[in-house]
Amino acid sequence: MGFPRPLGVLFASGLLWAAACEDGGGPGGGPWDHLLSPGPGEFRQVSSYDTTGGNRDRFELAPGDTAVLLDLEGPGVVRRLWITVASSDPDYLRRLALLMYWDDEEDPSVSAPLGDFFGNGFGKIHYTALPMGVSSGGFYCYLPMPFQRRARILAVNGTGRVVDALYFNASVERGTGLQEPLATFHAAWRRDPRTTSTEPFRVVEAVGEGHLVGISLNAESYDGSFWFLEGDEVFWIDGEFRGQGTGTEDYFNGGWYFQDGPFASPHHGVVMMDAERGRIAAYRWHLPDPVRFRDSIRVELEHGHGNEVVADYAAVAYWYQTEPHAPLPPLPPADERRILEVKVPPGGILADSFTIMGGPGGARRIQVAVPRPDVYDLWVYPLATDGRPGPPELLRRSVAAEEAVLGVDLSPRDPLPAALHPLPVRRWAMDWLVVGTFPNPQHPGSEHSPALDSVYGPERDPDLAASYELDDGSMARWRPAEGDSTGYVRLNPHFLPNDWVAAFAQAFVYSPTDRDATFLLGADDAHTMWVNGDVVSQRQGRNISVADDLEVPVRLRSGWNRVLLKVADLDGGWAFHLRAADPRGDLRWARMPPPGEGSGAER
Repeated sequence: MGFPRPLGVLFASGLLWAAACEDGGGPGGGPWDHLLSPGPGEFRQVSSYDTTGGNRDRFELAPGDTAVLLDLEGPGVVRRLWITVASSDPDYLRRLALLMYWDDEEDPSVSAPLGDFFGNGFGKIHYTALPMGVSSGGFYCYLPMPFQRRARILAVNGTGRVVDALYFNASVERGTGLQEPLATFHAAWRRDPRTTSTEPFRVVEAVGEGHLVGISLNAESYDGSFWFLEGDEVFWIDGEFRGQGTGTEDYFNGGWYFQDGPFASPHHGVVMMDAERGRIAAYRWHLPDPVRFRDSIRVELEHGHGNEVVADYAAVAYWYQTEPHAPLPPLPPADERRILEVKVPPGGILADSFTIMGGPGGARRIQVAVPRPDVYDLWVYPLATDGRPGPPELLRRSVAAEEAVLGVDLSPRDPLPAALHPLPVRRWAMDWLVVGTFPNPQHPGSEHSPALDSVYGPERDPDLAASYELDDGSMARWRPAEGDSTGYVRLNPHFLPNDWVAAFAQAFVYSPTDRDATFLLGADDAHTMWVNGDVVSQRQGRNISVADDLEVPVRLRSGWNRVLLKVADLDGGWAFHLRAADPRGDLRWARMPPPGEGSGAER
């Protein structure tokens, strides 16, 4: 069943404004022709003005109080909302909540923190979009909010302090004709402060008939990167998969991780972008392209490619639908809605995941899982007075874990920490020899590296004294290359050309005994790795060199072991990281074996 024509009139002002900007109005009429004849509605201004005739034109809210901003009988349409707040609470944007009820419903149709409702989850930042924004101190919204019998709008003070002033102003049209079925306005806030699940973040889920008209997102990473923007939006409409996008910034009509920074346009924008914290606040309005659904809608947002990125996601979805609606997700307690001040990194273990064992005299031993046997610095996040993790402190340095578990002893007086973070002590393979370049021709439409399917001179004869003929007839020899303090070995500075080519890198690792070991490898883009002549790792495609990205089991022989790496570049970055997990601390890396000591591959 479709909606009757009068519902479209609710969006008339915004859409006509947009049309006027685009083409100046259609033939035979102008964009403001709805103003040329009297309408049936009755204007009503509702505000926080001082009814005694004074100038205390505001609400003052005690801790825990709820202010009734608007309570009107219908029928009518709330055409405009405006709010501004003075609060001493730095977290008031999240700890103040807006609730809206239409037609005596028990479950609200709108439930969101004040700041997030207006696209300002991280801070009050000026921006002006067509239906909603923040203009020089005031929050505004022009999305029409129709009601048949009654409309109530509430503000709930969860700051724990007195809100000194909440100013409110609304323009309402009463007595206007609204035909059935009527689609009422809905908005719901959802948040996942730590996306450790392999499932995407759920932006909205609704049952009924209607259309999605907008999404605002406030998200931040745990490592300061924007890698979470690799996630795609995914649409499920009426129980069917209806497609997905190509990246989060693309959904918001940006590109390349919002490469030119914040902007505001009528239907989409980036309110803020904080590269130090890995934060973005963005909005997209579907007024020109509403996402219609007949019985249900679910919109999800991947957190990184394959949902592998740990981030803090908070979103408000805005939609219209027929009643009744399914109950909205309840708002978490006000303190739990706050922005994260201290972010426990993805490798950190929260208190609810500790294994705690009792000891003599009330002592306790906490055991935490670690990725693998290795050496770790153990950081503790103490439990702060507000119940959240405090800044990290180094608890133990260079703790060897012979198994994939670490233990820490607490006295009876020590409080249980909020989190522990075992951070690997990474001893990188820093000194290398490299040689190149070799062919890796581009195949348009493919991210396959042909170099991995070819056999070049260094893999036939990796001897350090060998030289290799290149395509241009010149001869190439091994030359030194070094990693930086993070182990990152950049190949671009060593070779020209450095797009769509391949090169080889070689180093040696000493083991005092024959043993099984684990290498941790990152490579940009495709690679093949040999240890003592045996292939131990290979990966195709476009990749980024990330520390400890791939866990590679290897067999080391006593003495020096040759490690040969072929890295094929597509375009852009070209680099690799390599280290060994070394809980015993007795492996050594070198560019070449000391004189008189051959490699294990030569025995």
